[in-house]
Order: sequence, then structure tokens, then C-alpha cells
Amino acid sequence: MKKIGNLIFTIFLMGSVVFVYLNVDTISDFIVSFLMDNKSVVIKESNQYELSYDYLFFHNDEDFIPYSYDDLLNIYYNILNRGYDTFTFYCPKEYENCANDIEKIADNEELMSNINGYVHPYNSFERLELYISSLNEITIDVIHKYTPEKIDTLNAKVISIINSLDLKDKSIKDKISLIHNYIVNNSEYDKDKADNKFSPYDASSAYGNLIEGFGVCSGYSDAMSIFLNYLNIPNMRVNSKNHVWNLVYIDGQWLHLDLTWDDVDNKKYSNNYFLITTDKLEKLDQTEHSFDREFFKEANY
Repeated sequence: MKKIGNLIFTIFLMGSVVFVYLNVDTISDFIVSFLMDNKSVVIKESNQYELSYDYLFFHNDEDFIPYSYDDLLNIYYNILNRGYDTFTFYCPKEYENCANDIEKIADNEELMSNINGYVHPYNSFERLELYISSLNEITIDVIHKYTPEKIDTLNAKVISIINSLDLKDKSIKDKISLIHNYIVNNSEYDKDKADNKFSPYDASSAYGNLIEGFGVCSGYSDAMSIFLNYLNIPNMRVNSKNHVWNLVYIDGQWLHLDLTWDDVDNKKYSNNYFLITTDKLEKLDQTEHSFDREFFKEANY
């Protein structure tokens, strides 16, 4: 009787092996589908520099399940805007090109720079590290542009400047003007950094402008953006191929503000690029200020 039982078990085991061998693809697909359908995204708290502005291109939400390319763009934005150091989400089986689109976006430096311009400078990235598993688990690690130590130093400096300028009871435009003039008068354009030569300054960040006194366009625009966010004035940093400046919402319209091009020799400012419309910007310059108007939709209004 025992021999018969062993024989039946052996036949069953061999049959199971044959069944698995013949249906390995189907079984694998079922396992992958089961695992993907039972994955949940862990939503962590945002940091204190998350911006709550509603933009035309991006929106703030906690939906991290992508079904399209545009959904992925919005996920990238929310990961950055919420200040995450790392975040994991998953591609649903319905979105067959999801993993490829994620890599395509990450490899597009111009596109990622544009997304960076929508978030607080403190939440912007220096670089991103992307990991895609065989189960389409996506992990994005964010290496931030500003260290906690530099953020603390900059915040103390910003508060000191705000107090020295006595902005109380000033109009929004006057507040922006005073900050604009302070940055221009206390910063020097770092030509060595701009020409890709050696520079001892952190000129591409607000730290260079506000702490070290030297900056390039990304430093000027970051510095201005930090002040604007401190004052709860909606803004973004607009990128062209070789330049970056601020777009600010004031008195019911979005206006351009370019401190770099207002900074001229002898510590005088021209104000040619102080809160101007897109039409005026294009009349002044159509080369360095040529930007993607479909991406920075607010500039069209």
C-alpha cells in the first residue's frame, strides 16, 4: 500500500513539473500580474518647501499611478515638489510603455530642467538616480541641489535681508523691486563660471549670489525665487537653452523678471527686464529668452 502511495505521489509530482514546464509563461504572467495588482504606493509627508500653487501644466495630488506620459511628468513634478529624497511607485500593466517613457523623461535634460523650474529651489535636484525592476517597480532617488547646511545659512540670510529692507506695508511690486535691487547690487556676475572656467564660488545657486556675492543666471533666479516663495508670491523659473529667469504672478498676470540681464557694470541696474510681459520680452530679445511656451503655459497669459 505504501509503495502504491509513493508511486501516485511520484506520478503527481512529475505531472506537476510537466504542467509547469508547458505553462511557464502563463504562470509567470499570472504571478507578475498578481504582484503588480497588489502593490501599494507609500505616500510620505511633504517637506516644508512644497509649493501649493496650481499651475496650468502641473497639479498637486497624491495619485502616483501613471497611465500616460503626461501622468509620468506630473509624478516627477510631485516627487520634486514634495521634497522627497527617494520615492517608489509602479507601472500598471495597462501602461505598456511606462518604463520606456520614464527613462525617456529622465534622459531629457532640457525637460527635467523645465520641471525643476516649477518647484522651490530647495527641492530642486542636482541629479536623479533611476531604478526600474523587472516587476516595473520604479524608484527615483533625488540628489538635491541644496544641502541642509546651505539651506539653514540661506534662510538666515533671507530673513536678515527682509528685515533690513523694511518691507512692511509695501506693495507687492515694491517688495519685489527692493529685493531685485538688493540682489543685483550685492552680486557680481561670475564670468569664469559662465565661461566654464574654474570658479571658487557656488555661482549656479542662490548660495553664490546671497552668501558669496557671485552668481550666474541660475543663481540669480534661485535667489529671487527663494524670496518670492518666502513672501508667498507664485512664481517659477523659466529655462531657455542657455538661460534661466523668473516668471512671477502679480496683479492678476504672469510677468517676467530677469535679474541677470538687469545686472550691468558699475553696480547699476537697468530694469529693462523688471516685471515685463511676454510680448515685451520677445521685443527685447528673441535669442537667449526663447522658451517653450507650451510648457510654461502661464507666460501666454
